[in-house]
Amino acid sequence: MARPRSGTDEAVMTILRGSPTPLTAYQVLDALRPQGVQSPPVVYRALERLERDGRIHRLEQMNAYFACHGHHGAAPAIIAICRQCRKVEEWDSAATVEALGTRAAEAGFRTESRMVEVRGLCRACAAAEDGTDAPAASACGHDHHHG
Repeated sequence: MARPRSGTDEAVMTILRGSPTPLTAYQVLDALRPQGVQSPPVVYRALERLERDGRIHRLEQMNAYFACHGHHGAAPAIIAICRQCRKVEEWDSAATVEALGTRAAEAGFRTESRMVEVRGLCRACAAAEDGTDAPAASACGHDHHHG
C-alpha cells in the first residue's frame, strides 16, 4: 500500500536533512525502502513537490537533491559545491543572481533557472589539499558567511 503523499514528502525531507551531502533520487529511494517505498515514480513525485515548494534544491551538475537550509524564501540562491567532500552551502546572494537575470534579459535570453552552482573546494578541503590547518569554522566545518 502506498504511503500518503505528505508522509512520503516528510520521509524524503527527513532523509535529505540527515544527509551530509546531496542525494540522487535513487539514493533517496534506497533509504526509503525499509519504510515500504519501492517505486521510483513515488520518490520523483515527492522530490518534484518539495522542489516546487522551495523545501529542497536540485543540483543540475550532480543530478542530486538537498534540503534547503537557506533563508532566501523564493529568492534565487548561489550554491557552493565542494568537489572533494560533496557538501553544499547556500549563499544568500539574491542581488548577484538578480543581476545575472537582468543581464540575461538585456541580451534577450530567457532564463529557466535562477540558481547558480559554483564548484570548488570548501575551507576544510582546501586546507587539507594545501597541507595547512583550516581556520576555525562553524560546527559543520564550513564557513557560512553570506553575501
